Amino acid sequence: MQAYTGLADAPALVVPASAPRPAVLPARALEQARQNRSATLAFRRRLLLAERDVAQARGTTGFQATLLANMGYVNQAANLVDTYQNLQNQQRVSLAFSLPLVDWGRQKSIIKTAELARDQVQHNVAQEERSFEQTVLSQSGQLPALGEQARLAGRADSLAQRRYDIARATYVLGRISLTDLTLASVAKDSARRGYIAALRAGWVAYYRLRALTLYDFERQQPLVANQ
Repeated sequence: MQAYTGLADAPALVVPASAPRPAVLPARALEQARQNRSATLAFRRRLLLAERDVAQARGTTGFQATLLANMGYVNQAANLVDTYQNLQNQQRVSLAFSLPLVDWGRQKSIIKTAELARDQVQHNVAQEERSFEQTVLSQSGQLPALGEQARLAGRADSLAQRRYDIARATYVLGRISLTDLTLASVAKDSARRGYIAALRAGWVAYYRLRALTLYDFERQQPLVANQ
């Protein structure tokens, strides 16, 4: 370690412990993901905006009426100060109607375009929701398998280390060749790398599930306040 870092008192590297393996039901993980993640609200918002656009397209075509009312005081003068002298009362109400006689299908086209855009948004949201749910379910289902994989890799690492220790002692006694000792050393290093890789996969899966659900399954509490 000192040769790589250049530090006189370089810390010793140790193999980390296995990742926590709380009992996580996939349905429970999906429930927490829907409850805690803002993605669920984003999906609903996109659907509501699409429905709003359709309603707006239907409401802004065809017959329209505008009501305008003005009430207050009014006056005119050559300068600003005189405009506030002898104010005149003003009350005015106007009602305007607008009805297209021939629009050559423009109204139907606007509504149809908005409906097609809404349908596309609904399709995209449904796909994204399924993808999100499948990711959560898959991630939660991986934890037991990865935990068992780490346990087996740890067992293989221990056996490879014992084999190397025996091979080394036997080599010192001159009962095996250097080639046999080298093979044992290679197997020991390979088992250690496999064990560390299994540990890493377990920790990555554990924190990825926390990120997907924003929930701590060890303490049984949300990581953030519910949105």
